[in-house]
Amino acid sequence: MKTIADLALGEVAKIKNMDQLPLRLRNRYLDLGIAPGAYVKLINKVNFNRLYIIDIDDVELCLRKSDAQKIIVE
Repeated sequence: MKTIADLALGEVAKIKNMDQLPLRLRNRYLDLGIAPGAYVKLINKVNFNRLYIIDIDDVELCLRKSDAQKIIVE
């Protein structure tokens, strides 16, 4: 089971599952376009690998490591 936190820099993956996230946070991410079926690219890891900058639909977003570890990709 691979997560966003497991991606290498520049790697692209398809979001498969976000069920491990709390419902409130999952809904917020869905509003931002982070949804199952979307393709995500890991742009950078910053702040001692605690923050993950991703590109999704030509929009760059920053995720906490704890959240990135709960988004399953394939």
